[in-house]
Amino acid sequence: MGPGKFVKENLVLLVGIALPVVMMAAFLVASSLPRTLADPPQYDLVFFVDDYGAANGNNLPLTVNLVVKDGTLVAQYVPAAGEAVYGYWKKIYRFEAATRTVREIPFGLPSDLNSITTLREEPVAGLENVRLDTRLQAPDGYELSNDEYRGNGLIGELFWRNGSGRPRLRSGASSVPLELASGTQYYTYGNIQFLGWVLP
Repeated sequence: MGPGKFVKENLVLLVGIALPVVMMAAFLVASSLPRTLADPPQYDLVFFVDDYGAANGNNLPLTVNLVVKDGTLVAQYVPAAGEAVYGYWKKIYRFEAATRTVREIPFGLPSDLNSITTLREEPVAGLENVRLDTRLQAPDGYELSNDEYRGNGLIGELFWRNGSGRPRLRSGASSVPLELASGTQYYTYGNIQFLGWVLP
């Protein structure tokens, strides 16, 4: 039996097999188009995570809070009341929209930490000249989100549902992952603390 005769005799079967595959491919293309055609993020994002590795198990004479005051990121060093505290430090990251990469902003323990006896505030080095907008939505419409229970478009929603809680920026159907730089601490959407969007 030649190929032509086989196709002719089994046309309905072949269409039944091919049609779902063609439809799935069409859905994948259609669901990826909005992400491809949407405007990319225009604003850098600054966030932090608790660094359990640097000071975990150490007795620190102070704790630190990161706050945005008048658009400037400020570190508030708070001395421990009485005994040293069991705590952790912070790791600060900046997502750079132009390159779509995340880099760590160095933020170590103060060199004079033992001499801090009252509340002390100072701008975070490396970000002292950066102005932050603390609204959850950036001026270009992007927000910090995650991919929990979200797959790659409609097909991912229906079949794979491969969300892992990885952080990303989302605006409508457009989604940009916060790719982890090599050698940095692992983070998920659940442990990210939003600080603000970098204003021009």
